[in-house]
Amino acid sequence: MLKPKYLWNESKESYEPIQSKYHPKVEELILSRKLAKPEGIADFMNMPIDHDPFLMADMEKAVERIHQAVDNQEPILIYGDYDADGVTSVAILMRCLTELGAQVDYYIPNRFFEGYGPNADAFEEAVGNGFKLVITVDCGISGIVEAKVLSEHGVDLIITDHHHAKEEKPAAYAILHPELEERYPWSYLSGSGVALKVAQALLDGEVPEMYYTIAMLGTIGDVVSLRDENRSLVKRGLLELQDTEVEGLRALMEVAGEKLEGADEVTVGFVIGPRLNAPGRMDDARVAAQLLITDDPDEAMELAREIEAFNTQRKDSGKELETQALAMAMKKDPKQPVLVLYDADWHEGILGIAAGKIAKQLGKAIIMLTEDENGLAKGSARSVEGFHLFDMLTKAGDLVEKFGGHALAAGLTVAPENLQDLEDELNRQLAGIEVHPTLDVDLEVPLEEAGFELIEQLKALAPFGEGNRRPLLKLSGVGAQNVKAIGNKHQHLKFTLVDGGATLEAIAFNLGHLAIYFTEGTRFDVVGELSINEYNGRRAAQFNVSDLKTDAFQVIDLRNKQLFEAHKSSFQTADKYSTFQGIDREASTQEMVIDELPASLEELKSKVEGANAKNVILFPYAAVTFASREKFVKFFSILKKHPEFGLTEQTYNFFLRHEMSKNEVNFILRVFFENEIVIIKDRVVTLKPEAAKRPLTDSATYRSQEAKSKMYEFFELRTDQDLKELLMSI
Repeated sequence: MLKPKYLWNESKESYEPIQSKYHPKVEELILSRKLAKPEGIADFMNMPIDHDPFLMADMEKAVERIHQAVDNQEPILIYGDYDADGVTSVAILMRCLTELGAQVDYYIPNRFFEGYGPNADAFEEAVGNGFKLVITVDCGISGIVEAKVLSEHGVDLIITDHHHAKEEKPAAYAILHPELEERYPWSYLSGSGVALKVAQALLDGEVPEMYYTIAMLGTIGDVVSLRDENRSLVKRGLLELQDTEVEGLRALMEVAGEKLEGADEVTVGFVIGPRLNAPGRMDDARVAAQLLITDDPDEAMELAREIEAFNTQRKDSGKELETQALAMAMKKDPKQPVLVLYDADWHEGILGIAAGKIAKQLGKAIIMLTEDENGLAKGSARSVEGFHLFDMLTKAGDLVEKFGGHALAAGLTVAPENLQDLEDELNRQLAGIEVHPTLDVDLEVPLEEAGFELIEQLKALAPFGEGNRRPLLKLSGVGAQNVKAIGNKHQHLKFTLVDGGATLEAIAFNLGHLAIYFTEGTRFDVVGELSINEYNGRRAAQFNVSDLKTDAFQVIDLRNKQLFEAHKSSFQTADKYSTFQGIDREASTQEMVIDELPASLEELKSKVEGANAKNVILFPYAAVTFASREKFVKFFSILKKHPEFGLTEQTYNFFLRHEMSKNEVNFILRVFFENEIVIIKDRVVTLKPEAAKRPLTDSATYRSQEAKSKMYEFFELRTDQDLKELLMSI
């Protein structure tokens, strides 16, 4: 038996096949995710969605005011945010307004000194610099006090944002926010998505394709739902990315050593996105914004190199910080579901990334904080499914200076003296709550259908991301062959899945420790993703395993000492594991370990029945010392010739020349001693003068070792499959 690492959430709904050109499993996936209704599947697969920007109530008003500012050459300030969504939003409107001939500049606050969103000092500076119109992008909806600074000086404010809005709204000339628009069909645009809609309205729909690419970067970077308009926007942006006109992206990919051709949402999420975020995390986000604005190849290359340096610094600092934080976490109570970690010298810009990695690794909510410029503890929190961070922090509001976020992520500021009280309170809230990591399984597919045709049709559902993740498939009752541990530490597994005549290559990253569970004839349920593996010009379907399980009883043979040393650590996480002699009859033991030979088959049966084990693992056990009757006769004849001798190394060597080992000599002497044939005192052996002949079996040692010898032969001469059949019969 092998238990899965995750709880598998499998859909219980069934769907009638639709007579269409798509694979029934693809149709099932579309319907189960409610991406389309049965009659709308073809439209979902083929038709782009691009909603009319003027469905936003204030769009006409905003466009009119911006055109007025352009016509009158009124200075316009675009006020953005320091993350990928923020800098892409800035870039879209800077390009658009520059194309219209506006007198325009942009401002991005510093994460460390100004924090997120509008701030009064920056708006005062904008007034002092003569700006007559301020447009916020990816922020502004919470800037109620800051908006008054502009209105008091006669400066108009247009807010474009997508973050959660409070009941009270800022006093702005216009607010463009999809969540607040009843008429607008899609509420989940990113900040860059809203900026794109503004550009569409300003340019009468004649938007350069590069705008879609820039908006796509922000949409993926901000992890918003990739459905409806966002899905279409990202598809269109990815298409232009293959041969983009954005000089900065060309330079960025070149410096990163990546190709634009074939770039997809994964490339954006793991190559481009982190680099656009790096300047804002480490220093000043203007570098990233300017990279997307410039049309000068030389400037683009210079900026790309600067960003790459920031990204390298981020990664290096992140690794060191993660090591420190993990060591700190390990010193805390392992039963705590929430850990608050603080170090005054940590870099604020990378706390969220580190907290996310540690939360995933430990399965806990992690809050990581450092000292800010006011002496307060400021940082980020990341959680796991089942721990709702925002709700938890709300209930602990009297211990927190300020916070914001959602279920799985939050930012917060805490007075240092409240850190321990905050950790205690959050753990008190979660007392008794068990959280298990889960996998949402989309489809169960027969192995023979898990091939190129299904892979290609599933690709049509891309781009994948939040709200439309990569499909997770389940293969039931499949066997495994050619299992091989790979990687520099043998941390991964490569094998072939088989079922009847169907086969499929599989790889399981970071599951190398499970190799011993791939016993002969065992069938597994496997969950993972289908992909195409291309290597040396060869293309093959491949299953990327996320988790696997089997309910089959297994005998895992680790009697080989080298094999045992390589895999013994795999059992540290077993529910319970017992030595053969220490089994609790009342417990249901997950892994029963046989590391000592039983005295008899009857004892073996008794112990196995009492354990009710799911698996039996054979560890190395000591060889049994026993001597044949012929050796007893030979020893006795020598003893008669030498009725007294000392137990020295010279004596043992003498018997060794007569083909009796030291262990055998000691065994024979113990039997003779128990049968009153010899006296042993001060390591001197003396033959009793009138020793009576007695059966060897009168000796308890002889009987015990004889039984163990038979069990030793029994185990040594049987394969793990033989033993499995025996133990299964028990």
